[in-house]
Amino acid sequence: MDPISQVDQLALILRQRILDQSKPRSARRKASDTGTRSSWVASLKALAATETVDDRQLRRALIQNILAEQFGRDLVNETKFQQVVERVVETLEADTSGAILMARCVAELRGGKG
Repeated sequence: MDPISQVDQLALILRQRILDQSKPRSARRKASDTGTRSSWVASLKALAATETVDDRQLRRALIQNILAEQFGRDLVNETKFQQVVERVVETLEADTSGAILMARCVAELRGGKG
């Protein structure tokens, strides 16, 4: 059996985080997550309320925040980190289930039920 590669591990983490994000608020709330996650989710909701922000920009911001939470916010301004964010978004958009999950998250951020 092959060991899990870093890419596979990242994909598993992202899939779990997107699944968590697509669950109803009460189901995903954990005491340890409420601080940092609440602040970036609030920021994403504010971004979602902006008429000039399209769904792709919102999906990218979501993935950026998930990755920053996992690997450290100090990486956000790094070019390579932004390239990883872009590649992850493209990969998820190309995957049917990933695209559906991200669409649910965006709908929830925009105030819909997902």
